[in-house]
Amino acid sequence: MNPYSRSHVSDSVLPRDLAASAAGEDGATATFLADLAEFDARKLYLPAGYPSMYAYCIGELRRTEQTTYKRIRVARTALRFPAIFMAIADGRLDLTSIILLAPHLTEETAEKLLAAAVHKTRSEIVQLLAQRFPRLDVPARVQAPPTGVLTAHGTTVPGDS
Repeated sequence: MNPYSRSHVSDSVLPRDLAASAAGEDGATATFLADLAEFDARKLYLPAGYPSMYAYCIGELRRTEQTTYKRIRVARTALRFPAIFMAIADGRLDLTSIILLAPHLTEETAEKLLAAAVHKTRSEIVQLLAQRFPRLDVPARVQAPPTGVLTAHGTTVPGDS
């Protein structure tokens, strides 16, 4: 019998099982992140023969590049702000939320930002961050206009200075 077949589960039981599985996944993710954060902090990947936590996760744990990147970023952020572990464990926040929030988390902002992001979608968090941390609509680089006179052919010739 296939242990992953759910065709025998009744319509009234499946929603409860699904919710329990989701909660279990959230808890397992938080535990994995806590282990990952501590392993990384202790640099235990070095005695294992890997130059970085990233290389260890790909080589030893057989994780994909994207999965590895995301989890290391979240684990390191959660090590700085431990409330993140519980927020992930109980499903209030997810990995994508933390990735979006991470650049804005400081000792002064963390508590309020994490609370404001609870159960929000990615786009809602992007909007929240845009409201709290507006960017000026200015080009990244300002260049002086060319000196001279623009001809009818689109070329610039030196002007009178």
